[in-house]
Order: sequence, then C-alpha cells, then structure tokens
Amino acid sequence: MDFDKPTDAIAEITVIGTGGGYGESCVIHLGLQKWVVVDSCIDPISKNSLPLQYLEDMGVNIDSDVVLILCTHWHDDHILGISQILEKCSQSKFSFAKANDKTKFLRMVANDYEKSFKGTTNSSTKEFNKCLEILEDRKSNPIMSYPDRILFSVNINGFMNQVFSLSPSDTAIHNFDLEISTIITEFGKSNRRIVPLSPNFNSVALFLKLGHHRAMLGGDLEVSTSDNTIGWDDVVNNSQSIDQRSSFFKIPHHGSVNAYHEKLWDKILSERIKAGLTPFNIGSKLPTSEMIEIYKNKSEELYITSALGKNRRPKKRGKAINKMIQDFKIDLEEIPFQFGIIRARINMNEANSDWSIECFGTAVKL
Repeated sequence: MDFDKPTDAIAEITVIGTGGGYGESCVIHLGLQKWVVVDSCIDPISKNSLPLQYLEDMGVNIDSDVVLILCTHWHDDHILGISQILEKCSQSKFSFAKANDKTKFLRMVANDYEKSFKGTTNSSTKEFNKCLEILEDRKSNPIMSYPDRILFSVNINGFMNQVFSLSPSDTAIHNFDLEISTIITEFGKSNRRIVPLSPNFNSVALFLKLGHHRAMLGGDLEVSTSDNTIGWDDVVNNSQSIDQRSSFFKIPHHGSVNAYHEKLWDKILSERIKAGLTPFNIGSKLPTSEMIEIYKNKSEELYITSALGKNRRPKKRGKAINKMIQDFKIDLEEIPFQFGIIRARINMNEANSDWSIECFGTAVKL
C-alpha cells in the first residue's frame, strides 16, 4: 500500500488491526513530524511489525521522528513486534504501566524469560525483555504510565499537543504488585507459563490533546463489576487531564461488553464521535452483534479493521494436511490474517474541522 505523509499541521490517528490473534496497534502524528506508536502487531508470515512497516511506507524518518513507543499491556495481541520498533527508533522513549515494586516486576520478567530455553515462556514476556535489554544498552529509563501523567508534549503553533496516560489506577497498580508475588510463587520455579491474573485492568488508556481537538485511545481497559477504583470507573470519575470531549475514540478491548462504560460515552466523548475498533476472532469472537449495534447508535461514524469471522472461507489445505487432520482427529479453527487500517486525520489549527477517515485493506465503515 502507498501512504502519503501528513503535513505538519495535520494530526493523525491510525488504527491497525489483523483480524484477531495477530494483534493491533495505533500510530499517532502529533504534528511537526512527531510520531507515537501504541502497541504492535505482526505479519504472521514475515514476522515484521506492521506499525513499523506503515511508518516506513510513508517515508517517516523513524530513527529521529518516532518520539514515544507505548505498550498498553503485555498481551500477545498488543506487544508482538514492539522490540523491532524500539530497536529501529533510536531516539524514542519507551513507556508501560507503572509497577510500584520495580525490582520484583523485573524479577518476574527475567524468570519467565529464562524459560524460553525450555519452550515454556510467554511470547509477550520475551518481547518485553528484549525492550528492556535495548533500553539498558542505551542507558535509557522507561517512562511509567499512570493516571494524568504527561508522557510527551510538544508546542505546535501555540498549542501544547500532549499525550496523557489515564490508567492504570493506583488500586490497579497496587493489585498488580500483589499479583506479581503470586505469579513468582506459582510459576517462577516451574516449567509452567505465567498467567497474568487481570492484565486488562492494568492496561494504559490515553488522552490526546491535538490543537483544538481531543482524542482517546482505550487500549484494553475494562469496567470492573466490583471495584470503582479501577478501570473505566476510575478514569471517568477521577481524571484531571480531560479538559474537553474527545471527537475520536479507539474503542477498548475489541468492543467487548466489559469495556463499555455508559457515562464515558455520554459525558466524555463527543456526541459526534468517530470511533474505530479491531475485532478478535479467537474463541468467543468480539465484538458481538449486540455490541456493534450499541456502538453504532453511540457513534456518528463507526469503523472496524476487518469484518467479523462468520462469512470467511478458510484457505484450502493440501491432501496430506487434510489426511493428517482426519487420522489424528484434530479439531482446527483457522484464524485468517487480515490487514486493515483505519486512518483518521484532522487539521489541528481549525476549531471547526472534522476528522477525515479512510479505510485501507480489510477495514470498513459499519
């Protein structure tokens, strides 16, 4: 695909999705060729990072112009390929959710990384460890994300364009510290894979100030049914960063019901919100048709990076593969790789300008 690079006064939010399983990412232009990458996803054949490929296709000087790389949380579908980006973007800062006990957190990552030689480590932990090694080689410290923290700021035509982290909350950070102790005890000395207990409540959501306009990226942040001091309840009730309604929203957690917060849509997002999401097509597919209708009713325009999996035809398999499946009675579900891009751009200097949204690849307007 051929992509044109935005001019200095044009803000861009590009949502990249892969049909589920292979991940999602967001690429942001803050103006003046200052770029931010949120999460990463890969081409399953080449293993190349898709947001990195997108930036290179536009002709962005990734060595100097990518200023921030952020990992919202370390699920495989959000982190794979992120070390490729960090390695090539030598001037970029790296940010992830805060851990109060940094030593214990690093011990957990190191313990799991050691299991890679036995084949029982998580791909996400290996990826995260690579990022930490890159930072160590550069003698660069990560930026910890927590509520109302400015992760990056740049003055563009008299506006302070800024990236704020809105989460995880203090309670979520505290709970994660307790979980790390449990994880080290239960999984540290064995050959079992680490199983994070509640990673979506530790996900980083972002608020963007883009000249006259605002946008929000939801990561995979969810709504708790029992604790209003974590997740979207904490953002909606306590955020000090949100100064006006957002006109673009990357819907969290693939449009799932547990990521939907009524007050967020009614009080914090614009009534003319443009929204984008990525599907998840493994197991219980997201979003459901019921949630799609809710999001359509709440949005002026709603986009998805690829159609849901119901009507897709699986690729034809060779005779030998089909015979092996029959002989061993293997139950397989193919997860197709579908590369879709939702690109939203807006003139930051004009208060009355609106988002211009284009779809590439498998992305469609709902």
